[in-house]
Amino acid sequence: MVANVRGRRPDQPREMTGKIEMELEILSKEDAEAKPAGKGQEEPNENPHLDPPNRPATSFLWFTSPWKSLRYIIWNNYKWYIIGGLILLLIIAMIGLFPYSALIPPYSALIPTA
Repeated sequence: MVANVRGRRPDQPREMTGKIEMELEILSKEDAEAKPAGKGQEEPNENPHLDPPNRPATSFLWFTSPWKSLRYIIWNNYKWYIIGGLILLLIIAMIGLFPYSALIPPYSALIPTA
């Protein structure tokens, strides 16, 4: 008996958290002993034969590409906090430098005339 099964998490009935498509084959004990299968891609890799996964050449490891991990993990989650913090820093710098530049006389005014 072969069945295709689609499932979802029962604790989150309205939220799509992922998809899985699985083929399940139920055998009698005699058939199972006649057609051995390993776990995952271990030997014997038959009944059914599992091809190696089609993964990209570059993996998403933080130490091989730290900028990519910063982009996908930090930037996507905290983008507006970072932009808001930079704007706030710019405003504080402008407010702090305005009195400094307005109240301190220019250097040419401090030179005595002889």
